Amino acid sequence: MKRLESISSKVYTFLIFLFLYAPILALLVFSFNDSKSMASWQGFTFKWYIELLHNDKILRALYNTILIALSSATIATIIGTIAAIGIFNMKGKLKNILLNINYLPVLNPDIVTGIALMSLFVFFSLTFGYKTMLLAHITFNIPYVILSVLPKLKQMPVNITDAALDLGATPSYTLRKIIIPQIQPGILAGFLMAFTMSIDDFVISFFTTGSGVSNLSIEIFSMARRGIKPEINALSTLMFITVLSLLLLVNKKELTSEKKTKKVSNKNNNRALAFALAIVVLVSTLVFVGKSNSTTKTLNVFNVGDYIDRDLLDKFEQETGIKVNYEEYDTNEIMYQKLKGGNSDYDIVVPSDYMLEKMIKEDMVEKLNFDNLPNYEYIDEDYKGLSYDPNNEYSVPYMWGTVGIIYNTTMVDDPVDSWNILWNPKYTKEIMMFDSIRDTLAISLKRLGYSLNSTNPQEIAKAKDELIKQKPLVKAYVVDEVKDRMIGGEAALATVWSGDAIYMMEENPDLAYVVPNEGSNKWFDTMVIPKGSKHKEEAEAFINFLLDPENAKQNVEYIGYSTPNAAAYELLDEETQEDEAAYPPEDILDKCEVFIDLGDKIKLYDDAWLEIKSN
Repeated sequence: MKRLESISSKVYTFLIFLFLYAPILALLVFSFNDSKSMASWQGFTFKWYIELLHNDKILRALYNTILIALSSATIATIIGTIAAIGIFNMKGKLKNILLNINYLPVLNPDIVTGIALMSLFVFFSLTFGYKTMLLAHITFNIPYVILSVLPKLKQMPVNITDAALDLGATPSYTLRKIIIPQIQPGILAGFLMAFTMSIDDFVISFFTTGSGVSNLSIEIFSMARRGIKPEINALSTLMFITVLSLLLLVNKKELTSEKKTKKVSNKNNNRALAFALAIVVLVSTLVFVGKSNSTTKTLNVFNVGDYIDRDLLDKFEQETGIKVNYEEYDTNEIMYQKLKGGNSDYDIVVPSDYMLEKMIKEDMVEKLNFDNLPNYEYIDEDYKGLSYDPNNEYSVPYMWGTVGIIYNTTMVDDPVDSWNILWNPKYTKEIMMFDSIRDTLAISLKRLGYSLNSTNPQEIAKAKDELIKQKPLVKAYVVDEVKDRMIGGEAALATVWSGDAIYMMEENPDLAYVVPNEGSNKWFDTMVIPKGSKHKEEAEAFINFLLDPENAKQNVEYIGYSTPNAAAYELLDEETQEDEAAYPPEDILDKCEVFIDLGDKIKLYDDAWLEIKSN
């Protein structure tokens, strides 16, 4: 019986650890996958580890992550330790009040803390960047240090400090030689906790960072639009192996050094802390000196994740001597909030059509000087004077595309030429829809013969009812994850953007894309200069550089979307020009519409979407 219980407990423990570490194991295995997708295994390779060493963007994000983690953890440990000693020596209600206040940042949702800190920095007119992120990390780390140090203070021998003072020790000597050695394990634990929390943080970092400063969590989040790069799998594997090796090394050292005296152990701990502090001081000094000696002009670009060929950034820097700080965001709404918050120093952003219209109404963008944009002549006339910028004053088209249906030809045997197929019970639980308010409602509106910009409550209600009827057929509402899932054959049909469809078809030849006969959304992304840019002429030089036909061709071949640059289009190979996924026939495009800003009427869509998702 006891043997059976022992086996059961071991199996149970094994299953628990398998559940915890299976995702890490999968990540480790796919870091050696020859394919960019995690949907299928294409063979063993080390190329992602090699490319990682040459990926300046990821390495710079890793550098920022470690630098901010070390710096914030060190400063928070010093402040937190002093605060813990002060709180410990207090008595009465004030002590309890301070302890409860200390718990608030720990229990408070990260998004609330992030927005609060962002608002505080805006109030004090601080330019967002390295210093604001560092201040934010110090702020949320201090409570963890206090909570780590206080228990060790309570474990100290009673009246030990009084005894030291009675024997003639000065307060500073007592602190250094009596109190600090007693609470050293708590200080080290607080430092490690702060360091870990800083490395792991995304939400607060996102709201408090600025141009040119990105940590790993922000970088990975920004990549989500086109899928996590395999280099991230490789980096994560290296980080996991490093942490595991350190844990094994520390445990082995503890087992072999049990006979050593506590004094020697304390000396080793002191050396470790001193070494960490030395690293922080050295790295911070190098960063400060590097920034102080830099006289290069800098351009701050804010674009959607993985939405430019980075070789073009290097080429621009070589040709002009202007350094490009390139930062990424995931959605138009996130970009809008960052700019609206103020005190950002971005020089170029890439909003979509409806968002640009909103930004123009709110006076958030500069008018362009087209004398500095001679390459604008290469933009096709069909893409000038559109509804979001009718007088061609504020923007230059960057890319365009459509919304349609991608389907697996081995799983779908019906003609795919209408949105109606997404309501066919034959494909129950084989359909994936956008997890997006306007995109999904637009599909239902076009299917019913209405405008996707409708503000008619009855039309929107009918579109909502149709989506509620469709819901039992839907496998999942998705955004970025649709790519890997369709490549892996998890569903028969899905709604996608044309550029994502092209990427998926390259990875899985069984997939095909179509814009339905009822019409769809034809979207545009644009390049604009935010109001108050400090480098307007440099920004216009960069825009003009991207409009050069050769550069535009190179960019569109990397991204996979459709170019509005007529000269660049002529340089594309015949197969690409005739690809209807990228360049649909005119009769289909004539039925497509561009999203417009609906103002207060957007609430009709918000309410409908809430009812759809909660039904």
